[in-house]
Amino acid sequence: MLAFSILLSTLTSLTIMVTAFQSLPSDSHRCEPVQVATNSENFQDGRIGPRMPCPQRREFFSRVSFSIAGMCTSLFLPISSSDCKCYLRKVPPSAGAIIELSPPPATLLDPYDPARNSIMDSVFSWSMATTMEDYEEEARPYKTELFQSLFDSLAADAGSRVPVIVEVGMGTFPNAPYFSQSMISSKLAGLDIIGVDPNDSMKQYALKNAEKSGLLASNVSLRIVHGVAEALPFPDASVDAVVVTLTLCSVSNPERAVSEIRRILKPNTGKFIFWEHVLSESDKGLSWKQELLSPLQTFADGCHLNRRTGLVINNAGFQFVDQKYTTMENADFIGPTVFGIATK
Repeated sequence: MLAFSILLSTLTSLTIMVTAFQSLPSDSHRCEPVQVATNSENFQDGRIGPRMPCPQRREFFSRVSFSIAGMCTSLFLPISSSDCKCYLRKVPPSAGAIIELSPPPATLLDPYDPARNSIMDSVFSWSMATTMEDYEEEARPYKTELFQSLFDSLAADAGSRVPVIVEVGMGTFPNAPYFSQSMISSKLAGLDIIGVDPNDSMKQYALKNAEKSGLLASNVSLRIVHGVAEALPFPDASVDAVVVTLTLCSVSNPERAVSEIRRILKPNTGKFIFWEHVLSESDKGLSWKQELLSPLQTFADGCHLNRRTGLVINNAGFQFVDQKYTTMENADFIGPTVFGIATK
């Protein structure tokens, strides 16, 4: 009954939005991307080529009304040239940074990084920062074990060397506490962390969570750059670990994204830690609802309810994949979850 009510209200809202959309000038909701510099210095400061994006994290579908409101906002407040913020945003490089970023060719980047609406980005980043507490609390036992396993492995492989970790779709950085706790318990000498996200509005929340978790210490380098999963700004075989949580459900091309993750990992020791909601494997009724409602959920910054991300990872060519499946009891349509660690 609840699902039916949500669907009914959603369809009603969509009807209203279509009417509003048809009243707009045909090109009023678009923005021409602006070509920007792609040299190594500017790229390392936080921008990559033309300003274009890929979707990323999302809130519960039970809060879909919030997404619908955001959709209405994007229609009545269309993108303008000022909304696009098509410019190089200077981000001072961290003193302890180890890896040098490498801009992907425009031919690889452009298809996955279209112009974004800054108003929508701000609203969505705020929602992710303020509505996910219950979800993260339920995920905590799983994530604690997952991150500790990763960091123990990194400590064994790195020795006295500082590992490089990339979080793709960092968002508001809800994983910051796990980085901090696991780093201490595994006795790592330091960390070089690079967060990649297409939504630049997430950065302020990510830095706040990093500071709150004690990650902005002298032995930790943290950089947050604009980028997309399908065209990562790193050389081949240059990264010790990649972290992806609640991201592959919303990227434009999951296979391409996982292939990029595998490309940048160091051979034999490189680790890929993942936590992703997927199509239910154990509840046919739920999976039917996920299939039905997924087209509506994509308005939540591109999130899909019906992806089989576990199969994508298994088929990506990793040497070893330790993958598990669970259902989050209080997460509604994003409850079914695959998680684990893959080794290149």
